[in-house]
Amino acid sequence: MPSMKPSRAAAAVGSIAVSAHRKTVKVGDTLVFTGRVKGIKAGSTLMLQHMHNGKWTTLRTTAAVNKNGTYTIKRTFTTKGTEQVRVATKSGTFHSSPVTVQVS
Repeated sequence: MPSMKPSRAAAAVGSIAVSAHRKTVKVGDTLVFTGRVKGIKAGSTLMLQHMHNGKWTTLRTTAAVNKNGTYTIKRTFTTKGTEQVRVATKSGTFHSSPVTVQVS
């Protein structure tokens, strides 16, 4: 009798890299975040998130992955302080490392 081994689905492999074109901005200034993805399909929606009260919260700022695996997200910050942001897939499966921005 053949042995019955549970099948294991391959783990999804993907990554998101992000960088901000500036580390400090004034309230009302637009900051541009650019990056590259691996293992994420062109056209996939990416969302900008920020750390708020100890949790990652999705901002109303999105972008689509280009055919070459790059993306650009623009965000205008309206509150002074230190913002910790990252880019995530809409499903939340993948996210970038955080980037810190000072808003004055």
